[in-house]
Amino acid sequence: MIALLITVPIIAYISMIAFRSLGWTVVNYEGKSVPYSLGVIILYGYATYCMIVPEETYAIAFSYQALAYVVGIWFLGFIDDRYGTKEPKGLRGHLYFVWTKKIPTTGLTKLIGTFILSMLFVYHLHTTSIYEAIRYFLLLSWFPHLANLFDTRPLRVCKFTTIILIPILLSYPAPAFFLLIYGLAIFYLWFVLEGHRQALLGDNGSTTAGAVLAIIIIQFTPPHIQWLIVFGVGFLIFLAERISFSKVINASGILKWLDGIGVPFQQK
Repeated sequence: MIALLITVPIIAYISMIAFRSLGWTVVNYEGKSVPYSLGVIILYGYATYCMIVPEETYAIAFSYQALAYVVGIWFLGFIDDRYGTKEPKGLRGHLYFVWTKKIPTTGLTKLIGTFILSMLFVYHLHTTSIYEAIRYFLLLSWFPHLANLFDTRPLRVCKFTTIILIPILLSYPAPAFFLLIYGLAIFYLWFVLEGHRQALLGDNGSTTAGAVLAIIIIQFTPPHIQWLIVFGVGFLIFLAERISFSKVINASGILKWLDGIGVPFQQK
């Protein structure tokens, strides 16, 4: 078990070096070229949980079908990171670009791919009703997109993920000590590396984080809570097409303070 903990920082730094050497970097809001390698850590950590947690304990959260869905989401995000362009932006922007230019974008490809992966995963879940299938599909297809929308400044997705996970963890008995420590180790590396702008999530990391969140919500929350989350996520996605999350955050003292936690010497 200790060996697994040691592998986390090793994978983190190897992926950073590999991405940088291959030129898989992006210029962040400070004008600094940073590798978008943090998605590898999230994917590696989740895959480890799927291997060490008995599937019969959590039939959905750490199943190999769930892992296949998360790997697919990571791959779609990586393709967008690797071959995508800064323009167009937003769902409407991509649809308008495809309609007028007759050229598919990596963003739209990611969207369609996410829908397909979500439908395949829902099919394998053997849902008991059409309402359950729709609920699962919306969570699985919308959450990666919402997490991606938050990924415009360091640690926003990390904090969003934490806000979602804390009430879920508090609602259930504490997990095995090693599983808790392993998860904290992943979050610590994520927090430090992204906060100090040593690595970025990129689309591959933010969408992967959203995909894992969706699976955890499906596994650990009751249906009425899931419906509330679906409506909340849908509202935020609708809102994002019309206003900037960054403007809303910067206009609120509390949100701006939270936004700056863990991001030393952040340039505004």
